[in-house]
Amino acid sequence: MEGLLMQTGSTTAGHIIEGEGGAKLLRDITIVTHCVADLNIATAQWSAVLDYAVVESGRLGSDAGAAWDAPATAGQRYALLQPASGERCYLRFVETGERGHGPPASWGWTATELLVQDPDALALRFIGTGFRRLSGPGDLYPRANAPRAMQVIGPSGELLYFTRLLPGGSRYGLRQARSWVDRPFICTLGGPASAGMHDFYAGVLGHRIMERTPFVNGTLAMLCEAPPGTVFPTAVARIPGRRFLLEMDEFPEHIGPRRRTAGQLPAGMSMVSFVVRSLAAVEALRPAGVTLRAPPRPLPGVAYGGRRVAVIEGAVGEWLELIEDPSAP
Repeated sequence: MEGLLMQTGSTTAGHIIEGEGGAKLLRDITIVTHCVADLNIATAQWSAVLDYAVVESGRLGSDAGAAWDAPATAGQRYALLQPASGERCYLRFVETGERGHGPPASWGWTATELLVQDPDALALRFIGTGFRRLSGPGDLYPRANAPRAMQVIGPSGELLYFTRLLPGGSRYGLRQARSWVDRPFICTLGGPASAGMHDFYAGVLGHRIMERTPFVNGTLAMLCEAPPGTVFPTAVARIPGRRFLLEMDEFPEHIGPRRRTAGQLPAGMSMVSFVVRSLAAVEALRPAGVTLRAPPRPLPGVAYGGRRVAVIEGAVGEWLELIEDPSAP
């Protein structure tokens, strides 16, 4: 939502459309996973252009594939990248041999929005690289401390929003970047009938959903192969801690489910990993239709640290990887 750029619409800040707090199951975002055609291209571009560092790489083991119920991922190359700020919020690229997003769009995770300090300087740095600017940079509204953002297609087809927040400039109380290009802070989701997404994230997972707003979003229209003036009803789910948000965009009727090869991760922006306090609390949601793709199991590595992991599917088939941490705030 902070990165919706150069668009129309009106909103009442702070208006709650769904939920009153509830369980607030999801905590910090830890990993955003993108499937890519060529791992070397992805890591080289993100390292050289955005100062992201590879902190772990290799081939996925059968343990990860078992936790995800995606056995065909075993042996696929991957890399875990961390921003220069040192924030423990990572990007993970998995080499599946397939390029990321369309057009055409599909239901599921759509865009990764990252904090930056100077989007105008970043736009200049993109020239001659594998990052292709779609729109912006521009202020989101006419105010001195307004967020300033641009939208970009990454070297592997990933849809990215880069957003500068100034002190007091975020309507959600979010903090500004700590490095030139910092961590992901918003993940966007697209699907049909936004009420279904609201029911899942508010009614089942217990998060407040704010500000259902009609936006004209040229980038999403392009992705959905829809007319440029297409209106996308948009709402935001708040994650405790004022560090992360989820954005939910209602797609046109002709957009359908994300394709997935049997045993593999979903294509494109395939999975978002969240800390949760208890996987037992997740299993208790079975009457609401929430089921684990596979039994929880501990996973090694920089991002997991031996913690138990399980995966659920959301309202439109999106994958949420849940990392158990009883000490989570």
